[in-house]
Amino acid sequence: MNALARKIAQVESAPPWGFFTAVNTAFAAFVSFILIGTLFSLALFPNQPYSLLLAWSIGAVLTIIYVNISRRSDREALRLEAGNSRLLIILLVGLAMALTIDLIGLIITDVFVPTPELLGLVVEDPGIISWLIAALFMLGLQPIAEQMVFSGVFFPAARHILGGWGGYIVTVGVYALFHYLVYGYPPVSGLWPSVISPLLAGFGIFAIRANSGSTRAAIVAQIGFGIFALLKLLVL
Repeated sequence: MNALARKIAQVESAPPWGFFTAVNTAFAAFVSFILIGTLFSLALFPNQPYSLLLAWSIGAVLTIIYVNISRRSDREALRLEAGNSRLLIILLVGLAMALTIDLIGLIITDVFVPTPELLGLVVEDPGIISWLIAALFMLGLQPIAEQMVFSGVFFPAARHILGGWGGYIVTVGVYALFHYLVYGYPPVSGLWPSVISPLLAGFGIFAIRANSGSTRAAIVAQIGFGIFALLKLLVL
């Protein structure tokens, strides 16, 4: 734990973009997820159980494209390489963190609900298309898009200007706020899954990012959360 704390406190070299650019990137992701993707999906596929998942998938694709284009001249600074990270172990750590957070939530709330992203597949009657979109989103598009924004762009900029721990905490908070505004508002699934759970997930994922120095490791850790979310949905 002391080694991890030192890694979090250690400030990375300054990225070739400023904090204002990082905030703009997070805002662009929010607009892509909540506005552009939603308008496109609901206009073409209204009243479908997969409409929101498709909207968020479109938003994720747009976010990935935006980050790649806007950072094409300094892509190396996104730290998308695995480095010395053992990605299989990180995947299992992400899965274990998701299970632990969910068990704590179950003990505290006594409510067993899916992650907010997948709530529509419970209240509706999902089919194979819904499951395919859910798997594509939770295991690919969401972790790649979100971690390119928050681990790749936002995290190093925040830590450069706010210090190691300050940038870490602010990144966790902004990540949790993003999840609340995009997936959990209104909090139809309860305070724990829409607010507290993504906050705790953020602490774990960005600790992995700080410890490994790799955005790819953070992506893999979030894939672990996605695997758990899909497995949990199977038993509901």
